[in-house]
Amino acid sequence: AKPVEYVKVCSVYGAGFYYIPGTDTCIKVGGFVRAEYNINAAGSHTPYFNGANSRETRADTNSYNTRTRGIVSFDARSQTAYGTLRSYIRAGWELNSADASYRGISYFDRAFIQFAGLTVGKTQSFFDFYANALNYTTSVVGGSDTGHGINLIAYTAQFGGGFSGTLSLEDQTHRRSGMWDASVGGNPLAIAAIPGGALGPNTMATGDYAGQRYPDVVGNLRVDQPWGSAQIMAALHDASGGCVGATCNPGGISTNAGNATGFAVGGGLMLNVPWAQGDQFWVQGTFARGAASYIGFNTYVSNNVFGMYSNGGAGAGAIGSFGGGWGLDGVFDGTGAVSLTEGFQVNAAFQHFWTPSLRTSIWGGVASLRYPGAAATKFCNGAVSTAAGNVAAVPTGCNPNFSVTQIGTRTIWSPVANLDIGVEVMYSRLDQNMVGNWALASNGSRAAGLYTARDQDTWNAVLRFQRNFWP
Repeated sequence: AKPVEYVKVCSVYGAGFYYIPGTDTCIKVGGFVRAEYNINAAGSHTPYFNGANSRETRADTNSYNTRTRGIVSFDARSQTAYGTLRSYIRAGWELNSADASYRGISYFDRAFIQFAGLTVGKTQSFFDFYANALNYTTSVVGGSDTGHGINLIAYTAQFGGGFSGTLSLEDQTHRRSGMWDASVGGNPLAIAAIPGGALGPNTMATGDYAGQRYPDVVGNLRVDQPWGSAQIMAALHDASGGCVGATCNPGGISTNAGNATGFAVGGGLMLNVPWAQGDQFWVQGTFARGAASYIGFNTYVSNNVFGMYSNGGAGAGAIGSFGGGWGLDGVFDGTGAVSLTEGFQVNAAFQHFWTPSLRTSIWGGVASLRYPGAAATKFCNGAVSTAAGNVAAVPTGCNPNFSVTQIGTRTIWSPVANLDIGVEVMYSRLDQNMVGNWALASNGSRAAGLYTARDQDTWNAVLRFQRNFWP
């Protein structure tokens, strides 16, 4: 009889690995099952900043939403003459309240290979640092967060002592926060939507971007030691305009939109606070020009356009109020130049373990976007010239600058190993600078009429149960 091959523990890479029988490759199977219940938040526990839920009407606004997610991961590693060869995949399924099919949808956020310092495939951006580490809700103020994964090719050099440096070429598709052709005949200004929406050349909700010319170039310098971690990072982003089709101004806008390069720089610090094991303090700041995704305004992750409605209109005939904020990378009007936006984000977070099974975190921050000089002029001129959209009249004093402030707290109880039960509450405020009463068309159950531009706020809460089995 042939000898039986028993599964053997592989201790080289840590707990949970075992040898694939008949090979020298070690593998770990992991994953989690999660159920969450979101109060005053969308299915991805996003605050009601835009869309139907932000209208505050009985027909459109849901008081709660639910999500169930099941994830499986596979981590395979083996030793070679060039170091560890690693492949990793994480995918699964989820069901949200808003899903069209009650059978759910697929979920896929990791698939990458690491070898001799190279990382290729889909994983988190090397610009990210805090990335909402201590909160459930994907906040705007947390800065760059590509937890959903992004296609890239990167090389990381290890300098010893926990110091490293990475140069990464990252697919810019999911870094496009919005581009607007604000010329006469261009796409109309839309409340709670990127101007032009999916009518731009790339069929995604990023407006009038040119076709991709080169990936985002991202670099970081990082240190990881027992006291914590620190990182400085930078990115270059193609922010060129381009428009094709019936929505463009006649006369060649697509060849006269202008090329532009955006950028972002940032830094972050995480300290392991010695009060209790697991205590941490985080702080991060980022400045971006023509690259709003890097300061948190990302249409694929959190929010980059805000259109919140409520009661409380001012003046004769006003039936409500609204707050608008457009997280664009730039604006052009056919004069041959893209005028870029610029902004910043800063946030801090702290986590404390009351006992080994009970911990609380608190965080807060601000993300702000400005339209300097020509960017504001083009935006406001475009808002007036395209008033035939859903804005009947834009009053004088147009100012598209805005900021978002958020603060929240989360407490997690782990009654047994690998089971987390958490509750989170977050407050969000939109500070916008538009003035006067805007005549808005009907939208969903929201009536047409005059709405006073004013600041808005909202809150949301999350109850989450999660059972982990090896990360």
